[in-house]
Parts: sequence; structure tokens; C-alpha cells
Amino acid sequence: MSRKYDAIVIGAGLGGLSAATRLAKSGLKVLLLEKHNIPGGYATSFVRGRFEFEAALHELSGIGSPDHRGALYRYLDRLGVAGKVEFLWIPNLYRSIFPDMDITLPPGPEAYEQKMCETFPSHAKDISRFLGIIYTLERDLAYLGRQMNSGKLFTVSTMATAPYYLRNIFRYMFSTWSQVLEREVSDPRARAVLSQYWGYLGMPPSKISFLYFAITLASYINYGGAFMKGRSQALSNAFLSRFLEMGGEVRFSCGVEKITTSGDAVTGVITEFGDEFNADYVVSNASPITTCHNMIGLDKVPSSYFNKFRSSTIGPSTFNVYLGIDKPAAELNLTEHEIFINKDYDFESHYNEMSRLDHTEIQSMALSCYNVVWPEISPPGTSIVVLTALMHGEPWLKVDPHKYVDTKNRLADAMIRTAEKVAPGIRDYAEVVEVSTPITNMRYTGALFGSIYGFDQPPWDSTVFRLGHRGPLDGLYFVGAWTQPGGGFEPCMMSGQMAAQAILRNVKKARRP
Repeated sequence: MSRKYDAIVIGAGLGGLSAATRLAKSGLKVLLLEKHNIPGGYATSFVRGRFEFEAALHELSGIGSPDHRGALYRYLDRLGVAGKVEFLWIPNLYRSIFPDMDITLPPGPEAYEQKMCETFPSHAKDISRFLGIIYTLERDLAYLGRQMNSGKLFTVSTMATAPYYLRNIFRYMFSTWSQVLEREVSDPRARAVLSQYWGYLGMPPSKISFLYFAITLASYINYGGAFMKGRSQALSNAFLSRFLEMGGEVRFSCGVEKITTSGDAVTGVITEFGDEFNADYVVSNASPITTCHNMIGLDKVPSSYFNKFRSSTIGPSTFNVYLGIDKPAAELNLTEHEIFINKDYDFESHYNEMSRLDHTEIQSMALSCYNVVWPEISPPGTSIVVLTALMHGEPWLKVDPHKYVDTKNRLADAMIRTAEKVAPGIRDYAEVVEVSTPITNMRYTGALFGSIYGFDQPPWDSTVFRLGHRGPLDGLYFVGAWTQPGGGFEPCMMSGQMAAQAILRNVKKARRP
């Protein structure tokens, strides 16, 4: 194995895989280092008994149908990754259950709007107007993303036309989701249904950036959700396969101990085994805090860089109950892939509960039944169900180790009781029950507090205000949930594209006569 590379990528999460593959496709010599023994990070699976469980993915955005492809699919297709994965179309976006309402939302702008207006006829005009705002913002943000990705955002011509093309972005840039939604739609029940994806973003309507929520909702409405045969591990494997086809090199079970520097620039890495590799560029899929503190050293990082984090907060983790059920999904009354179960309409209260571990009732959670989309995901006559609730990681660090198992089992029992209201008998037919906590996420991914979304996305820490890909030292770049555009499977992959594009522009400048 060579000791000199154009770029070294630390971490084979989706952001790192995306960046490494994009750089290799452009002819750069790339080394990928991963401390785990398989690629993927959260995009992986695991086996318990006769069941193989999806670890994290609920619905993949940005794929679309064969005749209406989304931005993520087009990117994967250009890389040569899409052809290695069989994507499965999810018929409906989600089923949303409240004490006095049970509604299932279909994909497609017309179908989604029609269902919402039929359910809330006296507020149909308001709902249609609000969705129009969402779709307009999606187009504007897509334009902004193209400009950022091409490096043209701050050119004279782009800045001159920005007030016209980005006027809606400027208008809503500092607004939260609830500020705009409450102004446009007066029915709290309709607002709750429109806000149901808040769990995919990690913040409640009163805190989350309106722009980020808008682009997320619009993407799901326009292109629907997708899953893939082989689970998300198949996507990670496809990235790795394509990376190796283009000459990339990879080492698994090989963490990075140190990023080497010279002056104000990175020069390479030293692995945990003492091997040193040199490179002009180092791309880290770890959090910027972990990278700067543990791998570089605070004495070599400008103190001003950490000012960027002063207003940032770390997003939540997940608590998951993985169930291998010895009964077909249909016999458990499970006919939708994604079911959100809500105790009431107060999402703000649900968010506050995420920091408590003493409750015995779950305010809100998602029930995912993967057999609805892929019947063969489990053995014949069985089904796989995963229950997910958002929880902050910090409280788990304070749990007495002797009480850890009892705590997670108590919360898991509460989630199964909630699931029984939708799927009677699910407990009786549970052959395998596996529970993961934020501590589990920390152990397997190294993410701070087990966060799945990186930094939170309030208006002042979202879109163009979010941490960029360029690090505090020349040649250092970040990818993944902590950077632009944010957390989630599609944003992480797009972060790899954005960071790689920035590196390739620098390489082009350096090689220019």
C-alpha cells in the first residue's frame, strides 16, 4: 500500500463513502480508513437469531420513481452507484395516528394536497396556500444548492441576481416552522399532520428552521420515500464496490489516531497502528469537535474556529426496539411501512420528554414494518418491526451502570405497549427483542452523545449558516451530519458531494498552468 495519496477520508459513513467515491471517480488517489469492520456507519444492518435488522433507515428521500427521479438518485447514477442497488418504492409517505384521528398521506403534490384538503375541508384554502410556499422554496433552495455546489454562489453575476432568485429564502431565512405554519394554517390538527416529519429532523416545530423543514417535506411529497433490497447496508456496500472499482484503497478496523500537520495545513494521518500516510487533503466523517480535539490537538487549531460552535447544540439520538415477529405483518394489522403514533398534538411536549428517562409512557414514536415494502426481508410467515423514539444522549451518560439494563427495558416495554394499540398481539409473537440506546449509537459510531443528526437545525444554524465543509486548516474538510446540508441519509451523501466538489476545484486551480 502506498504512503502518499491525493486525499485520505476518515470514516466510511455515508458522507465519507460519498466523498471518497466522488474523488476517486475524478481520478484522485484516495485512501479510506474506517475503524469498524464494515462500511456504512448508521447505514448498516445486524443479525439476531434468524432475523437481519435494518439499523437506522426509515425512508430514503431523493430517490423517486423510475419516471420521476430525485436529486439523490441522479447523483448516485452519475457515480455509478445507483445501478448496484435495487430501490423499492414505498406506496405511502406515512400513517399518522392521534387520539381522535388516523390519517395516511400519499406521495405526489396533487394526491397529498387532496388528502389534506379532504380531511380538513374548512381549511383547504389555507393548506393549499401553505403547500404552494413549500414548493416555491424547494425550487429556490435547489437553485441555491446548485450555486453552492458549483462554487458560483459568491460570484459577481450570482450575487447580482440573488435578490430575485432567492427572495423567498431571504424572506423565511430566520423563521421557524411553527412561525410560518401557524400564520398560514389555523387548525392545530392540520398543523400537526403537516409537521409529522419533525422526528426526521430532530427538533419540534417551534425550534426547527422553516427552510430545512420545507425542503424535507417537499422532497418527500414530490419523490416519495424509498427503501432498498439488502437494507441500507446494500447502499453502503454499493458505494464501497464502486470506490474500489475506480482504484480507491480501503482499510477496515483501522481508526485514525492523529491528523498530521505542517504550519497551517494538514499533511496526512497516523493510524492507531502507527502507520503514517501523507495526503494533500484529509476529509473527516467524524464530528468537527472530535476531529479537532482528538485527532489534531487544540494547540494547532485556531481558537476562533470554535466560535462557530458557541450557538450550536447537538441533536438527539435514538432509542430503538427491534422486533423479530413470528407472524406475518398483515395478520398484525400492519399495512403501512411507516406509522407515527402520537399521544396528543403537543409536539413541543414530546420534544421535552426526550431529555427524561423517568417516564413510563411514550409520547410519540415511529413504528416501521419493512415487510410492507419488502416481504422477503424476513423468513416466510414472519415480519420485522422496529420501534423508534428520539432521545437526547446526555441523560444516558448519567445513568448508573447498574441501572442501565433496567432503564432501557422499562422504556422498551413502554414502547411495545404503545405498539400493541396499533398491532394487537405484537408482544405475544415477538421471537427476538433487541434494544439499542444512545449509548449503543456512541459505541458503534463514535458520534457525540450518539447523535444521528449532528448539530441541531434552528434558523441561525441551518442552510447557509450551517458549518461549512472547509476546516480550520488548509486541506482539511468535513462531511456528514455535522456540516451542510445536515443530518439524514440523503443530506449526508450530498455533503460528500459538496466537499468533494470543493476539493476538486482546488485541485483544478493547483494544476492550472
